[in-house]
Formats: sequence, C-alpha cells, structure tokens
Amino acid sequence: MPDTEQTKAAPKQVKPSADTAKAANMKVSLVELIMILMLVGLVFVFFFGMKQLKIDKANEAIAQTKFEAVIPNFQKLIAAMEEYRKADEFGDYPAFLEELNLGDINTEDFKFEYVFDTLTITATSQASFGKADIKVIYSIGDKSYSVEDPSPEKKPTVKDEWLPQE
Repeated sequence: MPDTEQTKAAPKQVKPSADTAKAANMKVSLVELIMILMLVGLVFVFFFGMKQLKIDKANEAIAQTKFEAVIPNFQKLIAAMEEYRKADEFGDYPAFLEELNLGDINTEDFKFEYVFDTLTITATSQASFGKADIKVIYSIGDKSYSVEDPSPEKKPTVKDEWLPQE
C-alpha cells in the first residue's frame, strides 16, 4: 500500500468568524473585573456614607438645640438654690424644688428632679428629645455637670462639650 499524499487527511484550518474575534478582544480578566467591582463598591460606600453623615450631623444639631434650650432652666434653678441658701437661717439648700416657687421648670424634652441628700439636680430626657433616660446631673457641691447615658452608642445623646462651663 503506497502512501500517497491524498490518502492522508490534512487537518482543516478553520478561519475565525468576526464574532469570535470580537469576543476574544473583549475578554476581561478576573483581576480587571475585581478592580471594576471594587471601584463601584467604593463609590457606593462613599456616596451612602456621606449621605448618612449629613443626616447624623443634622440630627445632632437638632439634639444640641433642644439641649441648649434646657440650660437656662438649670441656671435658673442653680441661682434660686443659692439665693435660698443665703436667705436660710441655717445656710441649707431647700429640701424640695417646690420651695423655690419657680413654677413648672420641666420642658417637653427634659424633666427636672432634685435630691437633697446628694445635692444634685438631674434633668432626665424624655422620648420627645429623641431618646429617653439620658441624665444630665449637676452637683451643687462640686459645681460640675455630668452625663449618664444608658446606651451611648444609640443616638441622639448629650455631649460633654454642650455642658456649660462654670
């Protein structure tokens, strides 16, 4: 059996079509795809983060305004306490807030309490402030303010820099 060129099958060469050539040129590597997804993710994180930051700043400004409206009540109470002590024959502070005849010093956002034993005035936030049970305490003996927040991670809260400096 003679071997001839015709008996051997020559492999056919297939020309790539135009669609196959375009697909080969448009291949996106895995690294490029990951980079694109990371960029899109960064844009979303930045956009929504900035939007949330604006909302938080606005809410904080509202809370600060509400708290600053209560500071005059604190100062009025403190001044009335000192006047009472000066006029008292024993130099004592009043046993109850009602002795000061100041009327209703409570606001929609904060309710005031006075404890004679510890000589503290406490303003407790109400739900209308945005969060209930934040306590702003003024110690008459130390002449200092402090804040007790049961859940400081939840907003709004009262910041120490909002407190009046004596």
